[in-house]
Amino acid sequence: MRIAIFTDSFLPLYNGIVTVTLSLAEHLADRGHQVYIFAPRYNTSNEYKHKNITIKLVPSIQAFHYEELRLMPFPDLKIINYLKKERVEVIHFQTPVILGLEAVMAARILDLPLVGTYHTFFSDPQYLRQAGFSSKALQRASWAYARMYYNRCDLITCPTRIIRKELIKHGFKLPIKAISNGISIADFNNRRAPAWKRRLNPHGKLLLFTGRVAHEKNVFYLLDCFALVHERSPTTKLVIVGDGPQLPDVRAYIAVCGIEDAVIIFGYVPHARLLASGILGACDVFITASTTETQSITLLEAMANGLPSVGIKELGVAEVIKDRRTGFLVKNHDKKAFARAVLRLLEDDALRERMGKNALQGAKQHDMTVITSIWEKTYERLIRRA
Repeated sequence: MRIAIFTDSFLPLYNGIVTVTLSLAEHLADRGHQVYIFAPRYNTSNEYKHKNITIKLVPSIQAFHYEELRLMPFPDLKIINYLKKERVEVIHFQTPVILGLEAVMAARILDLPLVGTYHTFFSDPQYLRQAGFSSKALQRASWAYARMYYNRCDLITCPTRIIRKELIKHGFKLPIKAISNGISIADFNNRRAPAWKRRLNPHGKLLLFTGRVAHEKNVFYLLDCFALVHERSPTTKLVIVGDGPQLPDVRAYIAVCGIEDAVIIFGYVPHARLLASGILGACDVFITASTTETQSITLLEAMANGLPSVGIKELGVAEVIKDRRTGFLVKNHDKKAFARAVLRLLEDDALRERMGKNALQGAKQHDMTVITSIWEKTYERLIRRA
């Protein structure tokens, strides 16, 4: 097949959408399909190359103060001519911004099947707060904006069944299919995990949070929960891997909480390096307080390393964590219950080990060998119907 993927977020940035886009493209390409990725050109160079993947970078400028939002010329008729010349068979957009709109327009002009994946719950107040806005009217407007894109698709996809229900509730048109973001279990290497364990906390347990340090990840709430854990288990430390606009504020809040010696901040670590580092395997429990996840790749990656998890019973996290089997789900706004769940895993080695094994087993259904086959069949059906 000849597949075009449009994304408004791409290298050198690294976030969930970039991770998912590259993972899907590479696994399709490795199976012999030709993949074309249309993405913004940033000011820094991009040396990415992969067999059977062609990167087409569109000139762009930064929008306002938000580096991840780029402005590009629209419409760009050169893109349509290129798709026609390359005999592309299906178009798939990952983001509902300018290149997403290019994908919609190109699919209609060329009469090609169009897939749109809903990755980000950007109507949530915490996402709107990151952009500097938050109101009921703006939430309604953001849902209307999203429908404008996705209801033009021949197929809408999202990572979890819970998000599928949310999309239907907010007026998205069927068909809507839940397809996991997927992870590549073979990419993990925990050979250095024991060394990291000795280096980070040889005499206590390690909690792990990986992800963007921003409003939508609810990091301050997570730190409050950890402070409660630390009172009962002072040898336990929290490892934070990730960067984001709130990182300076998070550092300051850690000092206010008096837990500087118990929190280890790595900041940004390139994704491939993190997977091969052994840091994930060195930790004991994964924790997340995010209430906006459509699925959470970092949670899947923790599961793939045999880590049980504690999370808030909201949206995608509530589907990924199997409560009392692969970890614990806790009601929102109950920090004491969150801390108790973490402590239960820290203090019961047999329970933690059992849930970790269950988590690893559960992660296998999200492996990209499985997910790529689902995408192949999905694309093929759309192409046959076109």
